Amino acid sequence: MRSDKIRVRRYFAEIRKNSLDLNQLIDSRELLPGSIPLKAAKYILIELAEAMANTIQHILAKDKGIAVSGYIDTILKAYENGLVSENLFQRLKPFFDFRNSLIHRYWAISDARLVENILEGRENFDLFIEEIEAYINAMDE
Repeated sequence: MRSDKIRVRRYFAEIRKNSLDLNQLIDSRELLPGSIPLKAAKYILIELAEAMANTIQHILAKDKGIAVSGYIDTILKAYENGLVSENLFQRLKPFFDFRNSLIHRYWAISDARLVENILEGRENFDLFIEEIEAYINAMDE
């Protein structure tokens, strides 16, 4: 069975929208420790992780017959099965680890470190879409 391109494009649209929203928060220079914009950024990061994991999970299940168990397993299997490059895997693995911390141990995350991570990783979301699109296009050939 093949992955549903319309479904994947919906995930991409969600990633793009959230990435744009996150970049607007970054550009506003309001991501300060304890601020409402930083709290909004945390939620945006969770939505980004969900959409990226859903994209990978769908493609792995439909194109490769591979199940995943959790966020870290999702990005690991994406790398092992050629959906993402080693470079992107190395960049996204900490993000997926971080997503779990946001959900399960939010009190343990330093706001200053969070802002640093956001600034360092803001381009990873577009790179994710580029690599997944390249994978899908290669599958069509």
